[in-house]
Amino acid sequence: MLGRANPGDGACRLCGGRVEFKFAQRLLAKHQVSYWRCEQCESLQTDPPHWLDEAYASNLAFLDTFAAQRTLNNLAASFLVSKFLRLPNVVDFGGSDGILCRLLRDLEVNCCVLDKYAQPKYAQGFDKPMFDRPDLVLAFEVLEHFAHPRWDLAEIFKGEPRAVLLSTQTYSCQGVDWPYLAPETGQHVFFYSESALRMIGERHGYVVQFSGMYTLLVHPELRQRARMCGALFGRYGLRLLRTAVNMLPARGANKDFDMLRAAYRARTDHADPNGS
Repeated sequence: MLGRANPGDGACRLCGGRVEFKFAQRLLAKHQVSYWRCEQCESLQTDPPHWLDEAYASNLAFLDTFAAQRTLNNLAASFLVSKFLRLPNVVDFGGSDGILCRLLRDLEVNCCVLDKYAQPKYAQGFDKPMFDRPDLVLAFEVLEHFAHPRWDLAEIFKGEPRAVLLSTQTYSCQGVDWPYLAPETGQHVFFYSESALRMIGERHGYVVQFSGMYTLLVHPELRQRARMCGALFGRYGLRLLRTAVNMLPARGANKDFDMLRAAYRARTDHADPNGS
């Protein structure tokens, strides 16, 4: 069948398990691509993706109509986890244009954004960590973009954060009509089962908790507090959190303004000590 060529060495790109063909479809209206299910971790993956340069002509996919509402949900969830679990230093991994980072900083969360495919227009000056190691790493709608998750995931865990909060729709034998495949954009190339996410957590020494649309990975000493926190991530709990967080004063915006202005003046004064 067209598009049924064996993916690389025939092994899962996450766990190395044996894969079986599930279905094929056309990506970006031009590439015939097969999808393979791993018999070991039960995840779904495309053929090794050779089309990513085309897919990322724009970092925000045109079909992502949920981006704005998702950011508001993520703000509420991130703020709660940071404050409730006492994790002040935060990295928003794959944070696109930095809008979530900016909103968290407005609420005085010490956040920076990292994204190799985008410029942090909303978080200029905060694209590098200002701390030795993160307490919390955020990875919202990121993992499904990893072409080689076995290696790409190391970037999330290399700082040994105490917790990781992520979102990705989990695979449980959905078919070719699953909207999350998004073949029109070509950006989603790996789809994790709950078993795979548990395996990832255990591999790095975390307890894994599924809470509504989020997966929370925490060091064992945070397990009990994480359960209490995750209980608020249901649909109605998240709506209440969004409302509460939006009522908080954005004191961090003024603080960052003063800090960035002072840094700018220091640079320009040093470059031209006479002020000419």
